[in-house]
Order: sequence, then structure tokens, then C-alpha cells
Amino acid sequence: MGYVVLYMSVLAIGYFLGSKLRDKREKMGFLDGLTNFCVSLLVFVMGIKMGSNEEVIANLGTIGIQSVVITVVLGVITIAGVTGARLALGMNKYALTKAQQAELGEMGIGGSSESGGAEEEGGGSNLMTILILAFTVIGLIAGYFVVRNNAGLMAAFDASNGHIMTVGLCLLMLSIGLGMGLDGTVLTYLKQAGFRVLVFPVVVILATTVGGFVISLIYSDLSVGESLAICYGFGWYTFAPIAISNAGYVMAGAISFLHNVIRELAGIVLMPILAKRIGYLEVAAIPGVAAMDVCLPIVERVTRQDIIIYSFLIGFSQAIFVPVLVNMALAFA
Repeated sequence: MGYVVLYMSVLAIGYFLGSKLRDKREKMGFLDGLTNFCVSLLVFVMGIKMGSNEEVIANLGTIGIQSVVITVVLGVITIAGVTGARLALGMNKYALTKAQQAELGEMGIGGSSESGGAEEEGGGSNLMTILILAFTVIGLIAGYFVVRNNAGLMAAFDASNGHIMTVGLCLLMLSIGLGMGLDGTVLTYLKQAGFRVLVFPVVVILATTVGGFVISLIYSDLSVGESLAICYGFGWYTFAPIAISNAGYVMAGAISFLHNVIRELAGIVLMPILAKRIGYLEVAAIPGVAAMDVCLPIVERVTRQDIIIYSFLIGFSQAIFVPVLVNMALAFA
């Protein structure tokens, strides 16, 4: 919770500063470069963390295939649920209602019409996809072949990676806040969205529950309770796997760990593609808990500034409910 307060405070400071610098907007071109640098740094560090983790390496093979299938099934059901809710609320793929489109007209921010949005920003989205893929792979390779086999490097990385992530996220929140303040339209979007920002966190949790039942039908060796507990991890691979394993479900715990790792990494890589092809709100629903921290800058870059509010609330609600839902599910395992 302390980190959430820190990041949101930095975001608010950035917004305040940006709102005071709107007349100097043309001098703020460095923000895009700063965001790209920070995102690359963060996914690189995350890649090293995964590649150097012996538990990830040990759970490859059959469990890995099972984890991939669970991630795909859960992702498809979650996206379908969010898309259905979005359409039911009369929102287009850019998360705008017809009334909002008419009012915003040709402002050119994230798709006020079906021809706008991600398609207009394809170059930026493609660059982000390339950076994410490249630095994730480089990080995984460095973690597996270099850090994992060097005790000194491993100790240094373990001691510093948390600080690097925190500083990187603070820089990103500052950059995002500055951009929001310079633009000055995010509050207008939020006022127009109203109660809709609260609908999607609920939809994601409900879709995850459906996914858990479906996965228990696909894999008969997993009980409904185990399947739900795995899905309720929401990408939080440092909590759910431990809770499941401690409850005596070792195999389910191993599957949970690898699934949650894959979910976060796959979510990061797929975000630009989802924004361009499926919808802005679907982007925020994929990575799980990371939607409220590591993935916020990616959401902002591939969608629109106000979408980070949806993303934060989706990720925050999942973080709150993970301990409750995982333990409730295990009670029925």
C-alpha cells in the first residue's frame, strides 16, 4: 500500500507541474524518450528476475504447457467479458460513448471516431512492442546465462532490483503526470466516464471466476477450488503460489507460479497489439495486478491518458482481493 501511495503522489505532482507548464508544451518533447527508456529498463529488470529464478526454470516442461494453456484460456475469457461489458455500456474500442465522441469531435486523442486512436498511433505502438519484446528477451537471457550462474551478481541483483524498479516507476509516474497535466483533458474524460470506471474491475473478477470453472473442466486433475485459486492469483506470483503450496497443493502451487509469471510478461508484450486490434479497456484487463504499477506507463503509451485510471482501479481491486479469493477458493479444493 505504501508504494501505491508513493506512485500516485508522484503522479499527482507531475500533473500539477504539467498543468503549470502548458504554455511550454513544445519544450517537453523529451517525455516520450523518458517513458521509452523507463519502460525498457523495467522490463529488462523483470526479464533478469524471471531468467535468474530457479523456480521458474524448474517448473518448465509439462507444467509449463499447462500454465500457458491456463493463461490463454483465462485471457480470452477476460477479454470477452470486458468487451461485452464495454459494448453493453455503449463504449467503442477507444472507451468512448457516442455522446463523448460527439462532444470531443476531432480532438484526435485516442480515437474520437472509429478511424482514430491506435491506428493513428501505429508507429508508436509498434516501437513500444519492439522495445518490450527486445528488452524482455535480453533480460531473460542475461538472467539465465549470466546472473543465475554468478553468486556475486545474483546477490547484487537481489539487493538492488527492488530499488531500481521503484526509481524507474517513480520516473514513469512523473512522466505520465506531466503529460496528463500538459494535455489537460483527462479530468474531462473521467467526468464523462462516471460510474463506468467501477464496472470493469468487477467484470474482470467475474470473468476470472468463469475462467476458473472452465479450466477445471479442461484439466480433470485440478479441482474447482485449485483451478479458481490459480486464476485468482491475478499475476501476483509472489503471493498466490506460496499460499496454494502452503495449503498442501504443491502441483497447483507450481502451476500457479508459472501461470502468473507468464500472465504478467504476456500481458506486457500483448498490450500494444490489444490496443490496436481489440480495445483500450481490454489492455488494462490482461496483466493482472501489474496493471496498477509496472504496466501503467505502457497502458498510457498505447491507449490514452485517462485509461490509466481504469487500469489502476482494475489492478488495485485485484491486489486487494487476491488474498481473500485465493483462500476462499482453497477452502473448496
